[in-house]
Amino acid sequence: MKLLIIEDDEQIVEAVSLAFQIRWPEANILSTHSGKKGIDLVETENPDVIILDLGLPDINGFDVLKQIRRFSRIPILIVTVRGEESNIIKGLEWGADDYITKPFRQLELLARVKAHIRRQTQMEEE
Repeated sequence: MKLLIIEDDEQIVEAVSLAFQIRWPEANILSTHSGKKGIDLVETENPDVIILDLGLPDINGFDVLKQIRRFSRIPILIVTVRGEESNIIKGLEWGADDYITKPFRQLELLARVKAHIRRQTQMEEE
């Protein structure tokens, strides 16, 4: 399983990476703080799932979501401090598979990622 984290907060990247390393050691974790580089990594690395922050330094996370959805159906989980209902609706309507607000529980995030990968795998097998 390959996970791409597009997140500019290094502490969150480290915390999520550590949780995956402990609970899912075979997971291959890629990360970037740049939305544009994240889009490139989706194309070149073909991850199984993406964790996307909305507040990125170079490009709005919603724009990253829209651009990825132009060429990929990879499950995308938005993880952000933006908890307003309008942002949640926008994220889900624009193609996110899940929306989690910070602060979040690491094990819950891990379980959600596994659930999305399980569903994706079942769809591909059908």
